[in-house]
Amino acid sequence: MKTAIRIIICVCLLAVAVTMAAFTLSDLSRLGEGGAAAPVRESPAAGLLLADYQGSIAVFESDDRGRNAPIRITDIPMASLRDSDREMIERGYAVASQEELLALLEDLGS
Repeated sequence: MKTAIRIIICVCLLAVAVTMAAFTLSDLSRLGEGGAAAPVRESPAAGLLLADYQGSIAVFESDDRGRNAPIRITDIPMASLRDSDREMIERGYAVASQEELLALLEDLGS
């Protein structure tokens, strides 16, 4: 009986994790205005930056001029982060690729 309960709990936790990942990925696909996907440039002159924006993690497109308005504001509150992650985001964390961005947001959101 205890084993069955443990299995049910594990399956429920797995379902929640998959659902959260799906919502994060679907939110990232709507980076542009009006829900349209915005292309992400990956070049030395313009990269992606994770930083704090009004208490949440936001994705900025960075260039030589510095931060502009965020291109995406996540629903991940800064208050929910571990101290080391919060400090990293407060300083601004440069992301090299779309894949790295997705992996970081999934990690920070869990």
